[in-house]
Amino acid sequence: MTNDINEKDLKEFYDKGVLALEKKNYDYAVEIFSQIVSSKYDHLEARHYLHLSSKNKAGDTKPSLITNVINYINSFFGALSAELLLKKGNIAGALEKLEKVIASNPNDTKAIKKIADIFYKNNQNYHAIQNLEEVKAIDANDVEALKKLGDLYLRKEDYKNAKSNYETALKIDPGDTEALKALKNLDALGTIQREFKNE
Repeated sequence: MTNDINEKDLKEFYDKGVLALEKKNYDYAVEIFSQIVSSKYDHLEARHYLHLSSKNKAGDTKPSLITNVINYINSFFGALSAELLLKKGNIAGALEKLEKVIASNPNDTKAIKKIADIFYKNNQNYHAIQNLEEVKAIDANDVEALKKLGDLYLRKEDYKNAKSNYETALKIDPGDTEALKALKNLDALGTIQREFKNE
């Protein structure tokens, strides 16, 4: 698939991927969504369905020790390759490397967080939130993901979700000074906004 695919063909291809996912043809869905994401790295829905297809393909089976070792090695070298590509300014290539890591281990929260970080640094906050929400679905106790989600929701002025994520981070780690400070700042911001409304 080339980068100059038109929107009509992209939509048609995307619909085929969704249909494959619905019919539980996960291999085909992964293939289609991988190609879409490779062509258009910021296609949020395709990236979401790619991760979902990969998770469904992997199923609920517990990986063997050998599989865990292989996943660790893939994750390490995939992240290293992605970092080198990022230093060269090749965002699409870095994302593609990270997607390959996730394809071999759909529950690799480090790779998903790295994808979120790439989008965050490129001011694509909605994409970052989507990926961090996936991390939260995999590991609800990931304090770093919760704090970053709080920060992103705060940027969007979604104070309810920001507060919820900061509070959850503090429940997990009551000594986390960053989450505590962010929550206090959020409360102060709410007080200031209420005062302005009352004037």
